[in-house]
Amino acid sequence: MNNVIILWQDVAANQGPSPLFWPFMLIGLFVFYFFMIRPQQKEQKQQKSFSESLKKGSKVITTGGLHGTIAELKDTEIILLIAPKTVITIQRNSLSLDLTQSVYGNNSKGSGNLKEKSKSKQRNSDLKDFTKSVNGNNIKEKSKT
Repeated sequence: MNNVIILWQDVAANQGPSPLFWPFMLIGLFVFYFFMIRPQQKEQKQQKSFSESLKKGSKVITTGGLHGTIAELKDTEIILLIAPKTVITIQRNSLSLDLTQSVYGNNSKGSGNLKEKSKSKQRNSDLKDFTKSVNGNNIKEKSKT
């Protein structure tokens, strides 16, 4: 057994690297770039354009699965209306492009059936009420007792 290993090492030391090593290495890098790196960059670009195109009243889904309507936009945060008179503040990058498009389609304003439209009208009126209360400073904070 030791004789075979010693002979194999001597032969490999005298030959040098295989002439096919570099072409296969370049093909491997090419495949790695076009199947792993490039699609990821394209996905990041789509997510960034989705985040920048958001506007007040758009329906979105977070990566955690919360459905809501955008009540207010800030630089890095979004105030999301998830139920009547219930708002949360989330980071802009926690919105899911894939989930939002799969549920609401490319137009996140929603163009569903009649039942969905009535829910949308109710949500929009809740959004208007919330906006009025924020602008009028009518929000009451709970005091700590």
